[in-house]
Amino acid sequence: MSEELNDSEDFLAKWLAGELSPKEESKFLASAEGQEYMAIVNSVEKVALPTYDVEGELERLKNKQKQTLKPTAKVIKFPQVFRYAAAAVIILGAYLIYQVAQPKYEVYKTIAGQIETIVLPDKSIVTLNANSTLKYNPDKFDENRHLELSGEAFFEVTKGINFEVETDQGIVKVLGTSFNIWNRENLLDVICYTGKVNVSEKSYTQDLTPGDGVRLINGNFDRLLDQNQLNTRPLWITEGITTLDAVTMKEALNELSNIYGIEIISNKSQEALPYTGTFPNTELETAIRLVLGANNIEYTFDQANKKLVLTGN
Repeated sequence: MSEELNDSEDFLAKWLAGELSPKEESKFLASAEGQEYMAIVNSVEKVALPTYDVEGELERLKNKQKQTLKPTAKVIKFPQVFRYAAAAVIILGAYLIYQVAQPKYEVYKTIAGQIETIVLPDKSIVTLNANSTLKYNPDKFDENRHLELSGEAFFEVTKGINFEVETDQGIVKVLGTSFNIWNRENLLDVICYTGKVNVSEKSYTQDLTPGDGVRLINGNFDRLLDQNQLNTRPLWITEGITTLDAVTMKEALNELSNIYGIEIISNKSQEALPYTGTFPNTELETAIRLVLGANNIEYTFDQANKKLVLTGN
């Protein structure tokens, strides 16, 4: 554990901030260093300064002045509690420095059924689909147009320095263009509408031009996507329609849940079925019939509790 503390200067600050994983925290508190630092923190909470007898101390000072003894060097020993307090101040100082050093992100989150339009500092426009999250550092955006996305969004990027969107499945880089990213669980679809887009992850890289698309699964290339009739913007924005191509029923059901906020009960055999199709984003029962009808799956739907249960095998 001592090596781990030495390797990470802000390890203690993360511990105080409660940012360690359960495994890291358990390992740390089980170590000798962890027990020492825990004792320090506990001791600081119990610190009580001793009372000070002013008149008594003054009388003792007068008596000392009357003495003619030769002064001798003296080592002052601080009580253990003050040593703990000093160490705790250092730890707390490191924590404060760590907190101040953290970038202050601008974060946008949408809920089921919500679409939000975001204007970035460079006047680029992001249309964020349901159940999605977008964040960036506004303080550094002028020099580094870097964003992080989870979910789906359509980007209309103004010309300028490199514009980069990071997902957990890959990174999309552009200069000035428009493109759509669909990033759900282990799947990433990127489609270029105008300009030029680069998609990269690990050892894979792919340039896209208008009408081109690519799919990555678990960060690995799966296949190219061909948009036969390319619109200027995706259908989920212009017509309120979700289009899914060669996905599993699980991914289709997840999109239904993202858009309508319903609970869905299904089994693994149903979730493994293939699905390609479209459904409306504003007519729930129609959407359910279109998705489940593609594989003749029977179901019950509780409108009051917004609960969809797939029946059969």
